[in-house]
Amino acid sequence: MIYKRFYLVIIAYLAGIILFTLALAFNLGKDLTYTVISSILIVLLTVSFGLWLNRTNKKLAYFFNAVRNEDTSLFFPEGVGFANEKLLNRSLNELNNKLKEARISIELQEKFYKSIMEKIRTGIISFYKNGVVEYTNPEIKRMFGLEHISHINKLKVIDPKLVDMLAKIESGEQKRINVKVGHNLMSLAVHSQTIIMQNREVKIVTLQDIKSELDIHEMDSWQKLIRILNHEIMNSVAPITSLSSTLSGFYKTGEVHSSPENITPRIISDTIRGLNIIENHGKGLIHFVESYRSFTQLPKPEFTRVNVEEFFERIVILVNGYFDSNGYKNVIKPVIGTTVSPKDLTLMADDKLLAQVFLNVVKNSIEAFGEIREGNTIELNASKDRDGRVILTVQDNGPGMDQETLEKVFVPFFTTKESGSGIGLSLSRQILRLHNGNITCDSAPGKGTTISMLF
Repeated sequence: MIYKRFYLVIIAYLAGIILFTLALAFNLGKDLTYTVISSILIVLLTVSFGLWLNRTNKKLAYFFNAVRNEDTSLFFPEGVGFANEKLLNRSLNELNNKLKEARISIELQEKFYKSIMEKIRTGIISFYKNGVVEYTNPEIKRMFGLEHISHINKLKVIDPKLVDMLAKIESGEQKRINVKVGHNLMSLAVHSQTIIMQNREVKIVTLQDIKSELDIHEMDSWQKLIRILNHEIMNSVAPITSLSSTLSGFYKTGEVHSSPENITPRIISDTIRGLNIIENHGKGLIHFVESYRSFTQLPKPEFTRVNVEEFFERIVILVNGYFDSNGYKNVIKPVIGTTVSPKDLTLMADDKLLAQVFLNVVKNSIEAFGEIREGNTIELNASKDRDGRVILTVQDNGPGMDQETLEKVFVPFFTTKESGSGIGLSLSRQILRLHNGNITCDSAPGKGTTISMLF
């Protein structure tokens, strides 16, 4: 409608100018009065037409400039001017209101999606091909403990392998990487997607710590395996029962006992040998079942307020008792140091279960030394991290472990010792999980081992 009115106004102006131009041409030299009047009308129409076009163009330019500057407060008066101007003003106001509604809708959507990005427990980072970071959500900052990430190379302080993965991961590809941040070991599921934004390629990567889920699935799997093993072990008692029956047959037939004169030295020798076999198998099975049963049937923790400094003192006494009862009386004991900051640090825990964890870990350190010699040290440390969580560590200066061994230390049944059961650290991890905590291991060949417990 507005374009039709605009078109009609232009036609009216042009028709008037043409009409008076013809009148001027017809009266030129004949009637001076008509000539002057026609000339004046032509000038007035031309000036009026120019002013009208200029006013309309300025109004449109002003409107488009406001749109370009995202100024939606613009308003044109709808009750002044000619009908076509009123219609133009009303149309521009309606268009401006539509733009305002669209912008508000977009802003609400942005706030909605931003709120989601800030609340989800999945880290999101987007960056260009050159590594310059476009966006990171708060979870990324919390995950890595970094306030501002302007380039993915800043993540090298966390792990250079992570930066290399981010740079090389393809669109639609999924990978997993283990990353240690402080005392936290994270198993990150990484997914990448590439989009084109303003003619530039942007890689959007999500990172989610799935370690707890993996640990739970791993523990469930191992517990099922242990139940099966227990079943199979009990079945293995059958040969012992059979051997017992055979030995019993040496001394009776049915319900009738053999007379002493029928018992030969050969029978006595076979009996003794069979009993030794039964004894050895029985002891081995009892030890095996009891060890692994403790792994699947931990008691429920009884939480009390534990003074860490006093707890460390008890651990040192227990370790010295371990030395005295295991033939280490005449050897140089490792120096066991303790550091607690602050001095009055406490935590809610089951001190008996926690003591079991520390004895397992310290015993591992002692056995890792191999040869007990001067200079062996074990440090028990306690402190709080920046989030107020308690961190307990056991650090030794032993031979350390290679990466392959380090990745398996918490796997049930895995051991590097000939007489080891392979459940010490696995049991410790389960105890820490009952405390809503986590245990990690950091080690390298020749650089000792550090076990960290985060509550």
